[in-house]
Amino acid sequence: MHHASAPDITVIIAVYNAMPYLTECLDSALGQSLGAERLEIIAVDDGSTDGSGAELDAYAARHPQVRVLHQPNSGGPGGPRNRALDLARGRYVFFLDADDYLGPQALERLLDMAETQDSDLVLAKQVGLGRTVSEKAHRHAEEVDLYTSEVYRSLHSAKLMRRQVVEDAQLRYPEDLWYGEDQVFVTGMFLAAGKISVVGDYDCYFLRRRDDGQNITARSRTAAETVAHIERVMALVAERVQDPVGRRRMLGRHFRSLLRTALRPAVEARHDDPGFTAEVYDRARALVQTYWRPDMGGELPRIDWIRLYAFACGPLAAFEQLMEYEPADGPAPQEIVDDGRVYRCYPLFRDPAAGLPDVLFDVTDLLKTHHRLSSLTWKAGRVRLTGHAYIQSLGTGGTGSELLLRARETGDEHLVPVKPLPAPELTELDPKLIMAGFLAELDLATVADGAPIPPGTWDCFLNVRADGVTRTVRLGRRHAPELDRTARRAKVLARDPGGATEIAAAPFFTTYGNLSFEVVRRIPLPTA
Repeated sequence: MHHASAPDITVIIAVYNAMPYLTECLDSALGQSLGAERLEIIAVDDGSTDGSGAELDAYAARHPQVRVLHQPNSGGPGGPRNRALDLARGRYVFFLDADDYLGPQALERLLDMAETQDSDLVLAKQVGLGRTVSEKAHRHAEEVDLYTSEVYRSLHSAKLMRRQVVEDAQLRYPEDLWYGEDQVFVTGMFLAAGKISVVGDYDCYFLRRRDDGQNITARSRTAAETVAHIERVMALVAERVQDPVGRRRMLGRHFRSLLRTALRPAVEARHDDPGFTAEVYDRARALVQTYWRPDMGGELPRIDWIRLYAFACGPLAAFEQLMEYEPADGPAPQEIVDDGRVYRCYPLFRDPAAGLPDVLFDVTDLLKTHHRLSSLTWKAGRVRLTGHAYIQSLGTGGTGSELLLRARETGDEHLVPVKPLPAPELTELDPKLIMAGFLAELDLATVADGAPIPPGTWDCFLNVRADGVTRTVRLGRRHAPELDRTARRAKVLARDPGGATEIAAAPFFTTYGNLSFEVVRRIPLPTA
């Protein structure tokens, strides 16, 4: 709904020496399909010396929606953004960097999502122009959970925010930070927002790496500037987030950042600037000691978990060697199987000088189990299942897979041997998968130690084994397109001696597409 007394959105642009990109930025804001009359644009010139101030004044003279303020250079975008926030009148605010630009329908789509869903915060799908953006964070969703979704991967300011929430939470950018200041502000907004949505089905925001290399993030940093924003945002999360999953996931995201944006440059500078390296190491070690918990390891890529452990607990030389290792630059690390566990042989695996525990290299639970149900038929009173299954990177060596039936009500289990079959459709993918096919013939009348399976709902799993490693998967959701998943008539498994009741079973597919069997004791039905 359009309010004549106040704009729908205030677009805030902090400007410092942004020519010639500033022109495209302003044109993209004024050319929004939402209509310029529903916007106000507050641009704060932070002491530019390249003509950006004059360009802003020229736009303001032609467009009444544009308001320009000039101030001496403050050293970072936080101050200019705060000054604009103090003057904003829009029901929502959107932060647009002066060297980036918007897709033509961006603000209309963001506002429609916010108003339709009553959202306080709406993420805008980003497109990187020479810069990396998170695809996982920008998956389209009417509502997401901060703790279990991937939205917290995106801490850039380019989001639509309900201004009343910003004011009620007293959110402002830290003006003593010029690097990472947006992470502190946006984290505060994430925690204050009652509902979060994502416009991920339209290219909303184009994030540019400037050809002249003058993005503010490219500026050289002191050790304090390198780590300070991580220290501040970790403290904010630790103070405000009590949910254990949320705390783990949010702090884990910042430990990833600590490794990549602080410890990596410190390692690279250790010979030329040992003082910088020592200070970053000291401050990073304090963060690990204060906030790291054992359950956070899963929030990091495995190599980063190993690196962080080596940094905190191992010889410093081992950590620095691991930081210099780039998995993408060479062949994939070898994997070995030992006592039913799979270990990825990153550098220093079982190196006595490094002393890193095996569990850091254990990737058993990370290996994907690929499986598909191809057919389900009744044959001579038996259920006949075919398909394929294998564990990623292990092939089908030493297989001994089996079908597992588990009673949903009691947890009772029955196992049925599975016969391996050739899988020629997979051989081209990997010759090791030649015997990844399976055939299971399930006699429900005798599966329970020669007796019929008891009444109840029995869910169907597959124990997939290779080289002594076992992974259990739910069977059915991944299936051949031609698999008939329609309801089937129940088959009689057994009758009481007097014929008063009988046990019957019918396969069915659950709401999630998984295979189960419904077994009932019933009064015999008349035959057709």
